[in-house]
Amino acid sequence: MFLEIVVTIMAVAFLLFALFSIPSLLQIRRTAEAIAVTLQALNENLPGILRNLEHITANINQATFTVNRQVEDLSDAFRKLQKTVTFLASLGQIVQAGVRIPFLNTLMSLTAIVKGVRVFLSVLHDKHEQPGRSPKK
Repeated sequence: MFLEIVVTIMAVAFLLFALFSIPSLLQIRRTAEAIAVTLQALNENLPGILRNLEHITANINQATFTVNRQVEDLSDAFRKLQKTVTFLASLGQIVQAGVRIPFLNTLMSLTAIVKGVRVFLSVLHDKHEQPGRSPKK
């Protein structure tokens, strides 16, 4: 008798479990059907999507290649510009050094000439004004 009660309770529990599982199983079935429809639509659209993706990837690769080439061209141009500016700066320093030395020599010679003329004029002026001598007319 104890075994019959246990089996009856187990049967009722299994029946209740089966009854409560029916809505979940129906929902799982609807979800599976929706997934099947989505999968079918995805399989139909996927080749077009992949073609578009390949075109987009090719365009991005081409744009990247073009940008890299232009950056390299700009880099080369800036390198050439930097070398030109460095050359001009060096040439300017050489010209300054070449002009400065003759200019300083000329300036020193001119200063010496001016001092010589001043001394000459000073001596000439002092000769005319010496006491006891009459100025020449």
